[in-house]
Amino acid sequence: MENESLIPKMSSSSIFYALASFTLVVIVLIYFGSIFKPIVIAFLIWFIINQLKLSLGKIKIRGKSLPSLMRSILAFIIIFLILSLVVELLIQNIEGIVATMPEYLSNFDNAYDKATALINNPNYTEYLQEWLSKLDLSAMATSLVSSLSGIVASSAVVLIYVIFFLMEDASHKIKLEKLFPKKGHQYVKFMHNLRNISDSISYFIASMAGISLVTGAVSYVILIIMGVEYAFLWSFLIFILNFIPYIGPLISSILPAIFAVIITGQLMQFIYVFAVLEVIQIIIGNFIQPMIQGKGTNLAPVTIIVALAFWGMIWGIVGMILAVPIMAVIVIVCSQIPSTRYLAIILSAKGDIPDMED
Repeated sequence: MENESLIPKMSSSSIFYALASFTLVVIVLIYFGSIFKPIVIAFLIWFIINQLKLSLGKIKIRGKSLPSLMRSILAFIIIFLILSLVVELLIQNIEGIVATMPEYLSNFDNAYDKATALINNPNYTEYLQEWLSKLDLSAMATSLVSSLSGIVASSAVVLIYVIFFLMEDASHKIKLEKLFPKKGHQYVKFMHNLRNISDSISYFIASMAGISLVTGAVSYVILIIMGVEYAFLWSFLIFILNFIPYIGPLISSILPAIFAVIITGQLMQFIYVFAVLEVIQIIIGNFIQPMIQGKGTNLAPVTIIVALAFWGMIWGIVGMILAVPIMAVIVIVCSQIPSTRYLAIILSAKGDIPDMED
């Protein structure tokens, strides 16, 4: 009798092997995270470079497109220059914060005095004083610089991976031709599914990056107008944390609001900055994002929350940033494989997944 659902029939031994395989994968991801994290980041950068390479192919010189090798080199140089500029600006912003920390600490003391006067409750004041005594802003800023230095150092590893991925581009077509020497129906079907996967991933990354970029850019302008120093650092954090649904936008609004209090010593600055940034997040998230992204993520809220918890547990903050892109790619790939389409339906928002070619 033909199976009436997409869920394949599985024996107890198959379930055991599936669970054992999943457990093994989790263990490998945890213990070899330092190896896999740069590879995943490098893959995303490589994919973005490839999409930029395709866009450069639309440029015509005397009716001819640029050679593939030249487009690859140009795309790599453009992405490398952008990333280098961003890292340089971030380092300048953080070094500036560290250098002016003594001045900020005096402003912070003023804000603390106003807070204790406003609360006017010995119990809460004692609790606040105990919490602030454990807060070492100078050490936090120094630690942030060290962490950024570590990221810059690991970026060298990511760069090497990206270069090797780009070197492999030339052999992809050759390998596919070797796998399908007759180029029959199976080859056409495989290429169609591969193209669907590539287009869906490209759409997701482009739309998500575009939304985050708009949010970061608008926040940058607002922070400049409101006089919050080091606006580039905060807008970059807003751009990055926007990839973490629900939690990211909230954290990215709180951090510059706290810093606004530290640099001015005015408690109301927290409310002003936080409220304005949250309004930006709400407007873009509820009105602009649906128009740009549409069904780009196609992930159920439960899937997103579990993914954030899972990837955050094994890879920390980097895992939380990569959680949604990774899960989106998994759903897209599963939707194009007959035996795993049921997983794509379960993980998706409303069960709407792309059709496969027969």
